[in-house]
Amino acid sequence: MTSTLPTGTEAGPAGASAPAPMPAFPAPALPAPALPAPAQPTTAPSGAREQLAARYAAQHRRRTWAADTLQVLAWMVVVLPIGLWLHDGGWSALTASAAGLMRGVGILTGLVATSAMVLMLWLAARVPFIDRTLGHDRALALHKALGQWTFGGLVLHGVYLVTGYAMADQLSWSAEFATLWGVGDFVLAVVATGLLAVVAVTSVAAARRRLGHEVWQGIHLVTYAAILLALPHQFSMGGLFAEGPALWFWLALWGATFFVLLTHRVLVPLFASAEHRLRVSAVTWETPDTVAIEMTGRRIAQLGIRPGHFAHFRFLQGGLWWHQHPFSLSAAPHKDTIRITVRMLGEGTRRLASTLRPGTPVLIEGPYGVFTDAARTAPDVVLVGFGIGVAPIRALLEGTDVVPGHATVIVRASSEVEVAHRAELEAWCRARGVRLHVLTGHRGVLADGSTSWLPASHLHWRLTDLTGPLDEADVYVCGPAGATELVAAEALAAGLPPERLHREEFAW
Repeated sequence: MTSTLPTGTEAGPAGASAPAPMPAFPAPALPAPALPAPAQPTTAPSGAREQLAARYAAQHRRRTWAADTLQVLAWMVVVLPIGLWLHDGGWSALTASAAGLMRGVGILTGLVATSAMVLMLWLAARVPFIDRTLGHDRALALHKALGQWTFGGLVLHGVYLVTGYAMADQLSWSAEFATLWGVGDFVLAVVATGLLAVVAVTSVAAARRRLGHEVWQGIHLVTYAAILLALPHQFSMGGLFAEGPALWFWLALWGATFFVLLTHRVLVPLFASAEHRLRVSAVTWETPDTVAIEMTGRRIAQLGIRPGHFAHFRFLQGGLWWHQHPFSLSAAPHKDTIRITVRMLGEGTRRLASTLRPGTPVLIEGPYGVFTDAARTAPDVVLVGFGIGVAPIRALLEGTDVVPGHATVIVRASSEVEVAHRAELEAWCRARGVRLHVLTGHRGVLADGSTSWLPASHLHWRLTDLTGPLDEADVYVCGPAGATELVAAEALAAGLPPERLHREEFAW
């Protein structure tokens, strides 16, 4: 472990060359662990910290207002169809009879489930306003939660409706189901529900781990087929959307949903790739299992990509083109060059690191996420990176404003040789007055049997021993889910306000 506050000038990026096998690096001797001295402010312009505090507080208020606006719009998507149904005689149908009550509940669950489906699709569409307000991770978490509500609601929708019709016709449930089989687009609705069941099962974490990422993504595309199959029965079997204002509202809602999906998931990435013409300009080994990939294009600033952002990259080289990778920037964009850093964690990244050649064209989709300066709320900042999670931390260190003595970078790795971009981290921290802690060693086990995020030799440390008080700081942490959760829990327990915690995890 080392703990330094370096002084000097910035280190530039490594040179360009095709990747070659790296020799094993011997681990340097480590000094005995010692508690770091508290961070001390260095020279800074008078009032700089107060100016940063005011600027980031105003930025946070704007994001809060945007989030409130999205929440109001989301509730309108849910409430308006219910209001239209009640205005169309839905309340009287609910109170007419037991069969009417069952049918009414079935219609309500269907309306809520379908509204949740619309919201789920908007969250997956990667609309810039939504992504920059909620953050990509939070949007996907909400998407997943709404997917569960959608599937459960649609199943209840079918069960309640068939039960209500069976009660009214004085038939058994199975007999009523058989009768409905030949009515309108009922068959399409049943098939759609079955397809959604397949997606729901494969979305369970255990199932996703067994499937390859590309296989799971292919299965997930079945969602769109299921939605298209389910739509016709909403118009043919339900009187609410058959005519009048409700019909036009429903058509407009679904039309806008498919438009944003087509625009932001297909057209914008294609146009961006054609416009910016990214090509690999250098592939450089950083550690024995990590490479830095530089890409050069034209008018990169127009992409809107910032330090801390990630994007999806597809490298158009034989054996690589079919695999799309999400990678974070590992440096701020410079002129028309961007850089990512890739660690060989699986077969796809291993093939990419070992075979990618300069000159390869690149398709880009993004940028995404709010693991950037745009999420800042406070004048102080703490940046924590685990393993290859150091990539966005390195970029943020360059791209966010700091007051000397009021910023800390913590890098965690299993060994010294696994620390990517160490020279650059030291140079940037030296130049900007940022305290740097490089903590190496496997995670230790505490007395109660739980795992710490700290190395085994430093279990007596706490996060605030490294950072100082967190009451006026933003904490950014990037790495595997388990490690980031431990740091997050410790930061919150130390008094960090939840809105000042920013996490990016390696998970899908």
